[in-house]
Amino acid sequence: MKLSITITITALFWILTGCSKSPSANNMLLDKVEALIEISPDSASNILKDSVLPEGMSDKDFARWCMSSGKITDKIFNHLLPSFQLERAYDWYFSNGTPAEQVQISIYLGRSYADEGNHEKAMSIYTDALKVGEKYKLNNLMGYTYCYIGDLYRVKAMRTEALKKYKAAAECFKKENNTDSYACALRDIGREYVFIDSIAQALEVLTIADSVSVNTKNINVRASIDNALGNIHVEKGEYDKAKPFFLRALEGRNKMPNYMALIDLYILTDSIDQAKELLENTPQDDHEYEYSIKYLYYRIYEAEENYKDAFTHLKEYTDILDSVAYADAQTKIQDIEARYNLLKMQEEVNQLKNKQQSYIFISIICILALSLMTVLYLLYRKKAKEEIEKYQTKVDKMKSQLLNDSALHKEKIEKYQADLDKMRSKLLHDSALHEEKIKKHQAEINKMRMKLLYDSSLYKELTRLVNQITPGKGEPLITEEMRNLIEKEITTAYPKLYDYIHKELCPDLLPSEFQYCCLCLYGFSYKEEAVLLNINSNSAKTKRARFKKRLNISEDTPLREYLIENIH
Repeated sequence: MKLSITITITALFWILTGCSKSPSANNMLLDKVEALIEISPDSASNILKDSVLPEGMSDKDFARWCMSSGKITDKIFNHLLPSFQLERAYDWYFSNGTPAEQVQISIYLGRSYADEGNHEKAMSIYTDALKVGEKYKLNNLMGYTYCYIGDLYRVKAMRTEALKKYKAAAECFKKENNTDSYACALRDIGREYVFIDSIAQALEVLTIADSVSVNTKNINVRASIDNALGNIHVEKGEYDKAKPFFLRALEGRNKMPNYMALIDLYILTDSIDQAKELLENTPQDDHEYEYSIKYLYYRIYEAEENYKDAFTHLKEYTDILDSVAYADAQTKIQDIEARYNLLKMQEEVNQLKNKQQSYIFISIICILALSLMTVLYLLYRKKAKEEIEKYQTKVDKMKSQLLNDSALHKEKIEKYQADLDKMRSKLLHDSALHEEKIKKHQAEINKMRMKLLYDSSLYKELTRLVNQITPGKGEPLITEEMRNLIEKEITTAYPKLYDYIHKELCPDLLPSEFQYCCLCLYGFSYKEEAVLLNINSNSAKTKRARFKKRLNISEDTPLREYLIENIH
């Protein structure tokens, strides 16, 4: 009997120990990342990306993972984590972290909300961070928080409020003798004075920033101050004073903005040859400034009255801007999809964790019940064997006691079953909430797709053509090339459209019919389609009705809305 009890207790101990023990691998990985952040942030970033799925970590390790990711972002300027991940780290640090860690994670969470466009939530987080910072005199972190609040006001064009926050940030940095951040805060104050047409005050503040940054070891801080002073003098029309600042700003690592400013100064002062020579000597393969380079070439050729080359570069500049806008829209769509996939993955991990905890809980209950029953049975059997002849009356009493114990066990089992039923109901409720979130994100993706189509140059051209010609006159307005472009643009925005129609609606759909389907997704009325296809309005209406019938779509159902809602 002792051996059986020992085996049962040992098994239970190992189960509980194994469930509560956190893997040391995560601690080792996070220690390595934290050691690399200052000396090699790129390597630290790669380690985090290649690590195990962070959602499977304990709350403490996940919070450290988020904090390390935020510090890496400050070093290499990549994207911050989504807010729903940082919220988990925020909750842990505000329960277990130091005040400095609480303010730091609040800054990262606020910035993430701001990146997602939720400025009200970001402002609320920053305000709470300031309360902690003021309580514990964390001047540096308060300074950064004030700067980010100022950035929020600047985005909303609330210049006076932004100015107040930058001034508060400057005071905090000054108290901590943080020279670089103090100079940058003064630079931001000067910039806001420019926007409210206080050039004299802007110059006064930037002069102070210039004197503060004289002994800085950060050449980028110094260069940004010089660039700001140069722009102030340009605003005042003092071009001779602006030039030395732009030349000195070229000592910074990011030289291109200062090259651009200096070239622009040469153009303003009619030093076209100097502008052209400097522009030709600047790196021409920097994609970030490619459109600026084309625009400056356009201005130079225009000043030389070389209108042919000026027009060529102006056209290239416009094309690049269009492509940048398109790429930006694509990036936003991809970012939304990535956040959606990450959220979905996290929910799946949480479901698995909940299931695992349920199984462990049930196993422990079963082992305890089995152990208790085994012990009781062995005790009963031993005592009955020793005293069966002498205490026959006691045997009947023990049988009665056993029945009572059995009833108690039955009551406990029923109670545990009721608890399990409650847990199942909660899981079903949570599943419904997750499905609602998924539908919401899908709607946002569809909205971004439609904005991408309506902002495209092809849609604008089609709209122009619709208003240009009456149907039934001349040739169709949509050429074969435009049909191919329409198909390419629609399938870019809706990559699963073709598969959906062929697999779900009409396997024998003709290429020309698919092109017509792509045109329908622009949302033109049948009268506008009649203009584009150069057919009678009634014919266009009939064509659309026949196409719906071919796709087995009800005649009363709008074709475009039906396809958008059902493409997944």
